Amino acid sequence: MRKYSYSLCFLVLLIISCNAPMEEENIETWWINSAKVECEGVGPMSCFQVQSNETLDPEGWTLHYAGIKGFNYEPGNIYQIKVKVTDRPEPIPADASSKIYELVEVISSEPDPALRLTNIYKVTSVGEFTDPTNPNSGEALTFEFNATDRNYFGNMGCNTVRGGIKVNDGKNLELNPGMVTLMACENMELENAVSQALINTRSYELGEEGLQFFNEDGEVVITFMPVD
Repeated sequence: MRKYSYSLCFLVLLIISCNAPMEEENIETWWINSAKVECEGVGPMSCFQVQSNETLDPEGWTLHYAGIKGFNYEPGNIYQIKVKVTDRPEPIPADASSKIYELVEVISSEPDPALRLTNIYKVTSVGEFTDPTNPNSGEALTFEFNATDRNYFGNMGCNTVRGGIKVNDGKNLELNPGMVTLMACENMELENAVSQALINTRSYELGEEGLQFFNEDGEVVITFMPVD
């Protein structure tokens, strides 16, 4: 009788385990970018930028709409972490992911060198021009670079330009040509010099000499100083 009871209990447990939904999980290694970006889920929200490449790819970011349990995220740092990914039990809420993401380990956390570029600067030299000014206002030519949003805006001497930052890893830098206003200008020499400098930029340094942009030959093409 006792043997029969044990067998019955075992059979019941076996049936329950077979009918219960399997909770699948795996461990993934992710990079987390230094800033969240605006995104659209069930409504406006901010999303992590993540990638699972072995080495960090500046162009490899994708949006991650869900949270990561146990992850104490601080903007300004690039993280490499291990994440446990688990199926969310049904029923799944309409505004929830089908997966649950939970921090396993923070492998590394380093300040993002690309964010150093973010600031407002004035042009101090470009081509043959030193401390150039807007011919209409007499004011210094200013540029704003936003490494988080990956864009820039500036005054080239007569017209303004607004464009995107294609590459920025704290050293290498490439700028998209951008959209330029179409004001008529009597002298385009300064504007052409600024435009060519931006197009030819391939790297940069920020130090005592200010912010310097270099072409592919390592020559300085334009220099800025931060605006106080």
